[in-house]
Amino acid sequence: MMQRIINTMFHGSGKARIFLWSVFIMILATICMTVVALATGSSVFGVGAVICGVATLVTSQSMSLQEMEKKQKKQQKEHRLTKEIVAARQREQDAIDSGSPMDSKEKEQAKARYLASMNEKKLKQLLKQHKVKQHHIFVMIDSFPKEHIKETPAVMWQTDHHIHLLLMNHTSKEITVAFEDIKGIMYRKNVEADREKDYASFRYSNFISKMYQKYLPEYQEQNQNGEIICYKNLFVIEPGISFTNTSMKGVIQILHNVPFLVDDSINTSPHHDEYFKEIYRYSILCKNNIFTLEEYRQRMEGVLEELVKAPITAQQFAKTLRDLNQYHLITSDYITRYSQIYLEARKKQEG
Repeated sequence: MMQRIINTMFHGSGKARIFLWSVFIMILATICMTVVALATGSSVFGVGAVICGVATLVTSQSMSLQEMEKKQKKQQKEHRLTKEIVAARQREQDAIDSGSPMDSKEKEQAKARYLASMNEKKLKQLLKQHKVKQHHIFVMIDSFPKEHIKETPAVMWQTDHHIHLLLMNHTSKEITVAFEDIKGIMYRKNVEADREKDYASFRYSNFISKMYQKYLPEYQEQNQNGEIICYKNLFVIEPGISFTNTSMKGVIQILHNVPFLVDDSINTSPHHDEYFKEIYRYSILCKNNIFTLEEYRQRMEGVLEELVKAPITAQQFAKTLRDLNQYHLITSDYITRYSQIYLEARKKQEG
Protein backbone atom coordinates (compact mmCIF):
# COMPACT_ATOMS: atom_id res chain seq x y z
CA MET A 1 0.00 0.00 0.00
CA MET A 2 2.78 2.42 0.98
CA GLN A 3 4.56 1.61 -2.28
CA ARG A 4 1.42 2.53 -4.27
CA ILE A 5 1.11 5.85 -2.41
CA ILE A 6 4.77 6.75 -3.01
CA ASN A 7 4.50 5.75 -6.67
CA THR A 8 1.37 7.89 -7.12
CA MET A 9 3.07 10.86 -5.43
CA PHE A 10 5.79 10.87 -8.08
CA HIS A 11 4.14 9.31 -11.16
CA GLY A 12 0.38 9.77 -10.79
CA SER A 13 -1.91 12.31 -12.44
CA GLY A 14 -1.53 15.99 -11.60
CA LYS A 15 -4.56 16.03 -9.29
CA ALA A 16 -3.45 12.86 -7.47
CA ARG A 17 0.07 14.22 -6.90
CA ILE A 18 -1.27 17.55 -5.56
CA PHE A 19 -3.66 15.71 -3.23
CA LEU A 20 -1.05 13.36 -1.76
CA TRP A 21 1.65 16.00 -1.39
CA SER A 22 -0.86 18.31 0.33
CA VAL A 23 -1.73 15.58 2.85
CA PHE A 24 1.98 14.80 3.35
CA ILE A 25 2.87 18.46 4.01
CA MET A 26 -0.03 18.89 6.44
CA ILE A 27 0.98 15.73 8.35
CA LEU A 28 4.56 17.01 8.50
CA ALA A 29 3.33 20.42 9.72
CA THR A 30 1.16 18.75 12.39
CA ILE A 31 4.10 16.70 13.67
CA CYS A 32 6.44 19.71 13.72
CA MET A 33 3.96 21.94 15.56
CA THR A 34 3.21 19.17 18.09
CA VAL A 35 6.93 18.70 18.85
CA VAL A 36 7.46 22.46 19.26
CA ALA A 37 4.36 22.79 21.45
CA LEU A 38 5.54 19.99 23.77
CA ALA A 39 9.11 21.32 23.89
CA THR A 40 8.21 24.95 24.60
CA GLY A 41 4.81 24.59 26.22
CA SER A 42 3.41 27.09 23.71
CA SER A 43 -0.40 27.02 23.41
CA VAL A 44 -0.18 28.77 20.00
CA PHE A 45 1.73 25.88 18.44
CA GLY A 46 -0.59 23.47 20.21
CA VAL A 47 -3.66 25.08 18.60
CA GLY A 48 -1.83 25.15 15.24
CA ALA A 49 -1.06 21.45 15.57
CA VAL A 50 -4.74 20.68 16.27
CA ILE A 51 -5.89 22.76 13.28
CA CYS A 52 -3.38 21.09 10.96
CA GLY A 53 -4.42 17.69 12.29
CA VAL A 54 -8.10 18.35 11.63
CA ALA A 55 -7.33 19.74 8.13
CA THR A 56 -5.23 16.66 7.39
CA LEU A 57 -8.04 14.35 8.50
CA VAL A 58 -10.71 16.17 6.45
CA THR A 59 -8.53 16.32 3.34
CA SER A 60 -7.44 12.70 3.58
CA GLN A 61 -11.06 11.55 3.86
CA SER A 62 -12.21 13.60 0.86
CA MET A 63 -10.80 11.18 -1.68
CA SER A 64 -9.52 7.64 -1.42
CA LEU A 65 -6.52 6.33 -3.33
CA GLN A 66 -8.79 3.93 -5.23
CA GLU A 67 -10.99 6.81 -6.35
CA MET A 68 -7.94 8.74 -7.52
CA GLU A 69 -6.69 5.73 -9.47
CA LYS A 70 -10.14 5.19 -11.00
CA LYS A 71 -10.32 8.85 -12.11
CA GLN A 72 -6.79 8.66 -13.45
CA LYS A 73 -7.61 5.56 -15.51
CA LYS A 74 -10.83 7.19 -16.78
CA GLN A 75 -8.93 10.31 -17.85
CA GLN A 76 -6.28 8.19 -19.58
CA LYS A 77 -8.99 6.21 -21.38
CA GLU A 78 -10.80 9.38 -22.51
CA HIS A 79 -7.50 10.86 -23.68
CA ARG A 80 -6.69 7.70 -25.63
CA LEU A 81 -10.15 7.62 -27.25
CA THR A 82 -9.86 11.29 -28.19
CA LYS A 83 -6.49 10.66 -29.82
CA GLU A 84 -7.94 7.66 -31.70
CA ILE A 85 -10.90 9.71 -32.99
CA VAL A 86 -8.64 12.58 -34.06
CA ALA A 87 -6.29 10.13 -35.77
CA ALA A 88 -9.19 8.40 -37.54
CA ARG A 89 -10.59 11.71 -38.78
CA GLN A 90 -7.14 12.75 -39.94
CA ARG A 91 -6.79 9.48 -41.89
CA GLU A 92 -10.20 10.11 -43.45
CA GLN A 93 -9.17 13.67 -44.35
CA ASP A 94 -5.85 12.54 -45.85
CA ALA A 95 -7.54 9.79 -47.85
CA ILE A 96 -10.18 12.11 -49.29
CA ASP A 97 -7.70 14.92 -49.97
CA SER A 98 -5.46 12.55 -51.90
CA GLY A 99 -8.46 11.17 -53.74
CA SER A 100 -7.53 7.59 -52.99
CA PRO A 101 -7.60 4.58 -50.61
CA MET A 102 -10.90 5.53 -48.99
CA ASP A 103 -13.74 4.06 -51.04
CA SER A 104 -17.11 5.74 -51.52
CA LYS A 105 -18.75 3.68 -48.78
CA GLU A 106 -16.14 4.73 -46.21
CA LYS A 107 -16.47 8.38 -47.28
CA GLU A 108 -20.23 8.20 -46.90
CA GLN A 109 -19.90 6.64 -43.44
CA ALA A 110 -17.41 9.32 -42.34
CA LYS A 111 -19.76 12.04 -43.57
CA ALA A 112 -22.78 10.44 -41.89
CA ARG A 113 -20.91 10.28 -38.56
CA TYR A 114 -19.86 13.93 -38.77
CA LEU A 115 -23.30 15.22 -39.77
CA ALA A 116 -25.00 13.10 -37.09
CA SER A 117 -22.72 14.63 -34.44
CA MET A 118 -23.76 18.18 -35.36
CA ASN A 119 -26.31 20.02 -33.24
CA GLU A 120 -27.44 23.63 -32.82
CA LYS A 121 -24.75 24.45 -30.26
CA LYS A 122 -21.94 22.94 -32.35
CA LEU A 123 -23.17 24.72 -35.47
CA LYS A 124 -23.15 28.08 -33.66
CA GLN A 125 -19.61 27.39 -32.43
CA LEU A 126 -18.58 26.46 -35.97
CA LEU A 127 -20.02 29.67 -37.43
CA LYS A 128 -18.28 31.70 -34.73
CA GLN A 129 -14.98 29.89 -35.28
CA HIS A 130 -15.03 30.70 -39.01
CA LYS A 131 -16.26 34.26 -38.42
CA VAL A 132 -19.35 33.72 -40.55
CA LYS A 133 -21.15 37.00 -41.18
CA GLN A 134 -24.56 37.60 -39.68
CA HIS A 135 -26.02 37.73 -43.20
CA HIS A 136 -25.39 34.24 -44.52
CA ILE A 137 -27.35 31.59 -46.38
CA PHE A 138 -27.55 27.80 -46.27
CA VAL A 139 -26.88 25.93 -49.51
CA MET A 140 -26.50 22.37 -50.70
CA ILE A 141 -23.52 21.62 -52.93
CA ASP A 142 -24.38 18.74 -55.24
CA SER A 143 -20.75 18.26 -56.30
CA PHE A 144 -17.37 19.96 -56.13
CA PRO A 145 -14.76 17.78 -57.91
CA LYS A 146 -11.82 19.96 -56.90
CA GLU A 147 -12.49 19.21 -53.23
CA HIS A 148 -13.51 15.56 -53.89
CA ILE A 149 -16.93 16.12 -52.35
CA LYS A 150 -20.55 15.64 -53.32
CA GLU A 151 -23.95 16.18 -51.72
CA THR A 152 -22.49 18.44 -49.04
CA PRO A 153 -24.31 21.03 -46.91
CA ALA A 154 -22.61 24.40 -46.65
CA VAL A 155 -22.95 27.94 -45.31
CA MET A 156 -22.31 30.79 -47.75
CA TRP A 157 -21.56 34.47 -47.13
CA GLN A 158 -19.77 37.33 -48.84
CA THR A 159 -17.06 39.82 -48.01
CA ASP A 160 -15.87 42.75 -50.13
CA HIS A 161 -14.17 40.72 -52.86
CA HIS A 162 -14.94 37.08 -52.11
CA ILE A 163 -17.64 34.57 -51.41
CA HIS A 164 -16.98 32.13 -48.59
CA LEU A 165 -18.26 28.57 -48.32
CA LEU A 166 -18.10 26.62 -45.08
CA LEU A 167 -18.35 22.99 -46.18
CA MET A 168 -19.64 20.33 -43.79
CA ASN A 169 -18.59 16.96 -45.17
CA HIS A 170 -16.59 14.46 -43.09
CA THR A 171 -15.21 17.55 -41.32
CA SER A 172 -15.59 21.31 -41.71
CA LYS A 173 -13.58 23.28 -44.26
CA GLU A 174 -13.81 26.89 -45.43
CA ILE A 175 -13.02 27.87 -49.01
CA THR A 176 -13.07 31.28 -50.69
CA VAL A 177 -13.71 32.26 -54.29
CA ALA A 178 -12.91 35.72 -55.66
CA PHE A 179 -15.87 37.49 -57.28
CA GLU A 180 -13.70 38.32 -60.30
CA ASP A 181 -13.19 34.59 -60.93
CA ILE A 182 -16.94 33.92 -61.19
CA LYS A 183 -17.67 34.76 -64.84
CA GLY A 184 -21.19 33.37 -64.85
CA ILE A 185 -23.75 30.99 -63.38
CA MET A 186 -24.10 28.04 -65.75
CA TYR A 187 -27.34 26.08 -65.99
CA ARG A 188 -27.13 22.29 -66.25
CA LYS A 189 -30.52 20.89 -67.16
CA ASN A 190 -31.66 17.28 -66.80
CA VAL A 191 -28.66 15.81 -65.00
CA GLU A 192 -29.41 12.12 -64.56
CA ALA A 193 -30.03 11.19 -60.91
CA ASP A 194 -30.93 8.25 -58.69
CA ARG A 195 -33.54 8.97 -56.02
CA GLU A 196 -32.66 5.77 -54.17
CA LYS A 197 -28.96 6.56 -53.78
CA ASP A 198 -28.72 10.35 -53.88
CA TYR A 199 -28.29 12.19 -50.57
CA ALA A 200 -28.23 9.03 -48.43
CA SER A 201 -26.74 10.98 -45.49
CA PHE A 202 -29.91 13.09 -45.29
CA ARG A 203 -32.35 10.24 -44.76
CA TYR A 204 -31.62 10.14 -41.04
CA SER A 205 -33.55 12.22 -38.54
CA ASN A 206 -30.87 14.49 -37.12
CA PHE A 207 -30.31 18.23 -36.74
CA ILE A 208 -28.49 18.83 -40.05
CA SER A 209 -30.78 16.54 -42.08
CA LYS A 210 -33.87 18.42 -40.93
CA MET A 211 -32.23 21.81 -41.52
CA TYR A 212 -31.15 20.98 -45.09
CA GLN A 213 -34.17 18.99 -46.28
CA LYS A 214 -35.53 21.99 -48.19
CA TYR A 215 -32.21 22.38 -50.06
CA LEU A 216 -32.23 18.88 -51.54
CA PRO A 217 -32.75 18.86 -55.33
CA GLU A 218 -36.17 18.68 -56.93
CA TYR A 219 -36.46 15.70 -59.26
CA GLN A 220 -38.31 15.25 -62.53
CA GLU A 221 -39.13 11.96 -64.23
CA GLN A 222 -39.35 11.21 -67.93
CA ASN A 223 -40.38 8.08 -69.78
CA GLN A 224 -37.72 7.00 -72.27
CA ASN A 225 -38.55 3.89 -74.26
CA GLY A 226 -40.66 2.52 -71.44
CA GLU A 227 -38.03 3.25 -68.77
CA ILE A 228 -38.52 5.95 -66.15
CA ILE A 229 -35.45 8.21 -65.96
CA CYS A 230 -34.96 10.60 -63.05
CA TYR A 231 -33.38 14.05 -63.56
CA LYS A 232 -32.35 17.09 -61.54
CA ASN A 233 -31.32 20.60 -62.56
CA LEU A 234 -28.08 22.12 -61.26
CA PHE A 235 -26.40 25.53 -61.31
CA VAL A 236 -22.62 25.77 -61.55
CA ILE A 237 -20.10 28.52 -60.74
CA GLU A 238 -16.33 28.52 -60.99
CA PRO A 239 -14.34 26.60 -59.84
CA GLY A 240 -16.87 23.87 -60.70
CA ILE A 241 -19.20 24.17 -57.68
CA SER A 242 -22.63 22.71 -58.49
CA PHE A 243 -25.58 23.89 -56.40
CA THR A 244 -29.03 22.32 -56.18
CA ASN A 245 -31.84 24.36 -57.71
CA THR A 246 -33.40 24.80 -54.25
CA SER A 247 -30.22 26.56 -53.04
CA MET A 248 -30.08 29.11 -55.84
CA LYS A 249 -32.53 31.72 -54.57
CA GLY A 250 -30.02 32.87 -51.97
CA VAL A 251 -26.99 32.31 -54.21
CA ILE A 252 -28.37 34.55 -56.96
CA GLN A 253 -29.09 37.29 -54.42
CA ILE A 254 -25.40 37.21 -53.45
CA LEU A 255 -24.20 36.91 -57.07
CA HIS A 256 -26.75 39.38 -58.46
CA ASN A 257 -24.20 40.98 -60.82
CA VAL A 258 -23.04 37.65 -62.26
CA PRO A 259 -24.65 36.75 -65.62
CA PHE A 260 -26.88 33.69 -65.83
CA LEU A 261 -25.73 31.50 -68.73
CA VAL A 262 -27.79 28.88 -70.55
CA ASP A 263 -26.16 26.74 -73.21
CA ASP A 264 -29.06 25.21 -75.13
CA SER A 265 -30.54 25.35 -78.60
CA ILE A 266 -33.01 28.12 -77.69
CA ASN A 267 -30.62 30.45 -75.92
CA THR A 268 -27.93 30.08 -78.60
CA SER A 269 -30.29 30.31 -81.58
CA PRO A 270 -29.64 33.22 -84.00
CA HIS A 271 -33.40 33.36 -84.69
CA HIS A 272 -34.14 34.94 -81.30
CA ASP A 273 -33.02 38.38 -80.15
CA GLU A 274 -31.54 39.21 -76.75
CA TYR A 275 -34.87 40.46 -75.38
CA PHE A 276 -36.44 37.07 -76.02
CA LYS A 277 -33.44 35.25 -74.53
CA GLU A 278 -33.43 37.36 -71.37
CA ILE A 279 -37.09 36.58 -70.67
CA TYR A 280 -36.41 32.92 -71.53
CA ARG A 281 -33.64 32.81 -68.88
CA TYR A 282 -35.97 34.41 -66.33
CA SER A 283 -38.52 31.69 -67.07
CA ILE A 284 -35.93 29.01 -66.27
CA LEU A 285 -35.29 30.61 -62.90
CA CYS A 286 -39.02 30.73 -62.28
CA LYS A 287 -39.51 27.05 -63.21
CA ASN A 288 -36.78 26.13 -60.75
CA ASN A 289 -38.59 28.13 -58.01
CA ILE A 290 -35.74 30.65 -57.79
CA PHE A 291 -38.08 33.46 -58.88
CA THR A 292 -41.69 33.59 -57.80
CA LEU A 293 -44.35 34.17 -60.48
CA GLU A 294 -44.59 37.78 -59.34
CA GLU A 295 -40.81 38.26 -59.60
CA TYR A 296 -40.87 36.70 -63.06
CA ARG A 297 -43.74 38.99 -64.11
CA GLN A 298 -41.90 42.11 -62.91
CA ARG A 299 -38.68 41.20 -64.70
CA MET A 300 -40.49 40.10 -67.84
CA GLU A 301 -42.44 43.38 -68.01
CA GLY A 302 -39.20 45.30 -67.47
CA VAL A 303 -37.69 43.60 -70.54
CA LEU A 304 -40.85 44.29 -72.59
CA GLU A 305 -40.61 47.98 -71.68
CA GLU A 306 -37.02 47.97 -72.93
CA LEU A 307 -38.21 46.20 -76.10
CA VAL A 308 -40.70 49.00 -76.75
CA LYS A 309 -37.85 51.55 -76.69
CA ALA A 310 -35.41 49.40 -78.67
CA PRO A 311 -34.17 50.68 -82.07
CA ILE A 312 -35.82 47.85 -84.03
CA THR A 313 -38.43 47.66 -86.78
CA ALA A 314 -42.13 47.03 -86.16
CA GLN A 315 -41.71 43.61 -87.81
CA GLN A 316 -38.89 42.66 -85.40
CA PHE A 317 -40.93 43.88 -82.45
CA ALA A 318 -43.95 41.84 -83.52
CA LYS A 319 -41.82 38.72 -84.12
CA THR A 320 -40.33 38.88 -80.62
CA LEU A 321 -43.79 39.08 -79.06
CA ARG A 322 -45.02 36.15 -81.20
CA ASP A 323 -41.99 34.04 -80.26
CA LEU A 324 -42.47 34.79 -76.57
CA ASN A 325 -46.10 33.74 -76.81
CA GLN A 326 -45.25 30.63 -78.83
CA TYR A 327 -42.85 29.46 -76.09
CA HIS A 328 -45.46 30.26 -73.40
CA LEU A 329 -43.31 33.00 -71.90
CA ILE A 330 -46.09 35.60 -72.19
CA THR A 331 -49.84 35.40 -72.71
CA SER A 332 -51.71 36.83 -75.69
CA ASP A 333 -52.87 39.69 -73.45
CA TYR A 334 -49.28 40.93 -73.33
CA ILE A 335 -49.10 40.94 -77.14
CA THR A 336 -52.18 43.17 -77.29
CA ARG A 337 -51.08 45.48 -74.48
CA TYR A 338 -47.48 46.01 -75.57
CA SER A 339 -48.37 46.28 -79.25
CA GLN A 340 -50.62 49.19 -78.29
CA ILE A 341 -47.86 50.72 -76.12
CA TYR A 342 -45.41 50.33 -79.02
CA LEU A 343 -47.75 52.08 -81.51
CA GLU A 344 -48.40 54.98 -79.13
CA ALA A 345 -44.65 55.39 -78.50
CA ARG A 346 -43.95 55.48 -82.26
CA LYS A 347 -46.71 58.08 -82.85
CA LYS A 348 -45.16 60.33 -80.21
CA GLN A 349 -41.76 60.00 -81.87
CA GLU A 350 -43.21 60.80 -85.32
CA GLY A 351 -45.44 63.61 -84.02
